[in-house]
Amino acid sequence: MHVCTHLFETNGSRVASELEEPWWVRYNDDIHGVIESGWGENSSLLSPEICVLLAEVDAEFVAEGGDSGVWPNPHADGTYVDESEFGRCPDPSRFLLVAIRAQAWVSVLLERGWATVTSDLDWALRPLECGGADVVLAPLADGAVPLVLTTHQPSTTEHPVNISIAAGDPAVSLASIPDCACDGCDSGSAALIEEIDTWILSVVDGSLAVAASFEHYSCRTSFHCQSGTVQNLDRSTSFTAAPWPQNWSARSLVSET
Repeated sequence: MHVCTHLFETNGSRVASELEEPWWVRYNDDIHGVIESGWGENSSLLSPEICVLLAEVDAEFVAEGGDSGVWPNPHADGTYVDESEFGRCPDPSRFLLVAIRAQAWVSVLLERGWATVTSDLDWALRPLECGGADVVLAPLADGAVPLVLTTHQPSTTEHPVNISIAAGDPAVSLASIPDCACDGCDSGSAALIEEIDTWILSVVDGSLAVAASFEHYSCRTSFHCQSGTVQNLDRSTSFTAAPWPQNWSARSLVSET
């Protein structure tokens, strides 16, 4: 039995994504399987509240036409990756999808009244890609950290749209999506959508802890764990986020590696 379904009652109306089996449904199905096997006592399902939030984002994404550009994973089921696919990106325009997904999140978060748009932006760790148009959402809840979404437009017709996701004040860059747009690294549009959703959800949910210094960098969410050294660090910073919504329990962070 799904905790999340494809269709939700949202603000009195029914919304549904045209995309088959959203990632959060698969995620909860997998967690159910682990728990039933007896190995997942500490595994955490995505709550119904999170699933409704994701469904709203998905509905906004569909309304903006984002679903019209989706594509399957060309390397699903272990399909062989030809060496010639690496470094090749014949259709960079399809990556406009990532900008539409990011904007869908912005629209839903503002509609829910959890944040306001601000021009205040100070960097601790900048995105590797320079420039771009920043959207900074400042949450209203105490202890919550700002979300920064930077859209990098293509420098040439051979380059894709790219978005950077950052959080905090000063802001720390968390992810660049797509990280690589070549055919050899292509896992399909669903993987890009899931990556965007999990990073933004981590900021909004309050399941995010970051420590960045010139000696070491670490970042933990309920989905991700990164550590090592970083480039482009302007200053050291650290923070543990709190949820944007009121009366909301943040998901547990993954264990440090």
